[in-house]
Amino acid sequence: MFNIAVIGCGWVASACHGPAYVEYAASHPEINLAACCDVDSERADAYRRRFGFHRGYTNYSEMLEKERPHAVCLNVPPPLTSAMGCSILRLGYPLLTEKPPGLDLVQIDALIASAGSPPVPNQVAFNRRWMPLMNEMKRRMAQMSLHHLDVRLARVHRTDATFGTTAIHVIDAARYLVEGDYQQLGFFYRELPEVGPGVANFELAGTFTNGISIHLGIYPTAGANSEQFTAYGLDTIANIEAFHSPDNPAHLREYQAGRLVLDEDAYQMTGRREEYYLNGFYHQAAAFFDAVQAGKPPSPDLHASRQSVEIMQAIIERKTSLF
Repeated sequence: MFNIAVIGCGWVASACHGPAYVEYAASHPEINLAACCDVDSERADAYRRRFGFHRGYTNYSEMLEKERPHAVCLNVPPPLTSAMGCSILRLGYPLLTEKPPGLDLVQIDALIASAGSPPVPNQVAFNRRWMPLMNEMKRRMAQMSLHHLDVRLARVHRTDATFGTTAIHVIDAARYLVEGDYQQLGFFYRELPEVGPGVANFELAGTFTNGISIHLGIYPTAGANSEQFTAYGLDTIANIEAFHSPDNPAHLREYQAGRLVLDEDAYQMTGRREEYYLNGFYHQAAAFFDAVQAGKPPSPDLHASRQSVEIMQAIIERKTSLF
């Protein structure tokens, strides 16, 4: 049997990850949903019963010692991720950790060091990389003479000063889509003190190492939850409304020389309607479990995620340029 243990049984673990574990286990008879853990005993027990885990715990160290799982999924708030992740990796357990894998470079570097060399298998849960519609967008971008990517992220009344921990999703997704790292970035901030301390719109503009230019606009107090990616090529535009679309189902559209040549939605593409599936959580978990069982390195790992954390940290610290 391949035993899976989960740490953190809150909203994200319940709405996004839990259904993915259940679907994977249903189609893989070797999978055993061994145990889940949360500091709230009632929440841990509710999660255990809802998703079919065998045992519930309130102390993750006790759970790991007793269960000896083959893989650990860490779904806890960002301030807790690095310290707990380091402990899990030092014990040698393969780790799928929620994003961000640390609030700054010090924390992610501690995780990388804890994984050792060769590293204990690890993967960061950047679910946008696993969305079916996003991957079709990426496939089409590879066929374009791509020269620019425009990204917009909006949320409704998000007043947390560390909104960069959400913005990291599109920062990382842009790297994934263009298959390159950021080469240089400039940052612009529109502070919104009337909304709350530390609240701001921010924009990033720069280039990737492959020469493609990038603009990201991040708006935490807008009128709808939305993520849009628009790729510009020679006589070609591809656009996706990727997540939290106010016009579900999300659509991928492509225009060539002024003509609409593709208009496909996520329901049509996948034949599915479950949000955990369309938003990449199933494919993300399956890729991690498959890789660990096959003895292959999961992706993206902590090292590959480091630049995304560096940019998130720059936003939180209000830097004006990077690289």
